[in-house]
Amino acid sequence: MWTSLIQTDQSSKEQQDELLMDVYKQMFIVTYSIMRNKSEAMDAVQESWVKILRKLDTLRDRDKLMQWAKVIATNTAYNMIKRKVAVSLCSPEEDGMVLASSEGVEDRVLRNIIFEEIAKLEEKTRQILTYKFYYDLKDKEIAERMDLPLGTVKARIHRGKEQLRAMLNDPMLKPD
Repeated sequence: MWTSLIQTDQSSKEQQDELLMDVYKQMFIVTYSIMRNKSEAMDAVQESWVKILRKLDTLRDRDKLMQWAKVIATNTAYNMIKRKVAVSLCSPEEDGMVLASSEGVEDRVLRNIIFEEIAKLEEKTRQILTYKFYYDLKDKEIAERMDLPLGTVKARIHRGKEQLRAMLNDPMLKPD
């Protein structure tokens, strides 16, 4: 199947293998940059390969294989994050998160958007903000759990909130 997609008269088996390995590496880089977790990124790549194999006949231009694979990997990673957020929003007890039972759909959508933006932050900042706003821990408790000075935790919370504020004010996020 792959050979018919990428094989030309001049291509060799080694070139085909090298191309497929490059596609795999690029897909991993894309998914890891989104998910920031190696095993989840690998899951996203694996799911992307399945989608690529199923939709192989829809690729019109063989020269666009790399771009096509990256787009599929990107969409797969974002969809996996959305599913993960949806599960955590639908099951309040999961991971110790406590959601108000009276929380409306709008609040859940807003929480989902914020969670997606938090996922884009640096790992330690993301973890601190999750402890602070989802688990409702005090700064001192966060510092103890993460074995960090209290001042560092407070500074990261402040910087993280500023980054979130900037990301949420991004005009690309606002509807037309």
